[in-house]
Amino acid sequence: MDSDPRAERQADDARHRQVSAAVRALIAEQGLQISMDAVAARAGCSKQTLYARYGSKRALLLRVVSDGLATARLPPVPTAATLRPSLVAFAEEHLARLSEPAAVGAARLVTAQALQFPEDIAALYEGYVGTLQGCLAGWLQQAMRRGLLRHDDPHYAAELLLGMIVGLDFDRQRHLVAHRASPEARSQWAHFAVDSFLRAFAPPSPLS
Repeated sequence: MDSDPRAERQADDARHRQVSAAVRALIAEQGLQISMDAVAARAGCSKQTLYARYGSKRALLLRVVSDGLATARLPPVPTAATLRPSLVAFAEEHLARLSEPAAVGAARLVTAQALQFPEDIAALYEGYVGTLQGCLAGWLQQAMRRGLLRHDDPHYAAELLLGMIVGLDFDRQRHLVAHRASPEARSQWAHFAVDSFLRAFAPPSPLS
């Protein structure tokens, strides 16, 4: 009997979710000192399976962090009707991911281990923040070309927007200071940040 490709894909996705959950939990507990043995034990698979699927521990970590990119809510092409709601949804999703206890715990540990694992941490930073900025920059560049935003450096614009979205709240969480813990508070900030960005990058008036 021929195998069902969709069933195999679903099983493969389920296995990856198990591995990804194991990696996230272990990083929050141990930082980058985690081993493939520990991941395999937590995920309920063999170390050989992990190496066969991901190749190396660094490749596995990069795959896991890339799963968290908050770009799912950005439509392929920005329009006048979707520009603001898409950016607000993006901001809310990004803030929600950063507020997850595992993300905050991992950030504390990874920062403390920066001198111990400089190459791994640099790779993870580029794999998540660098990729996120690049994706957002490409989307903003489309908006600029369509006249929805004023023309400027899209990578600078993306960096500025990400900074405005996060604000000081992630630092507050890492330092155990009161922060915007509720979805309502994060949503309010997301709207404020996006509206401030859109005012700053508003296209020039036809009469100007």
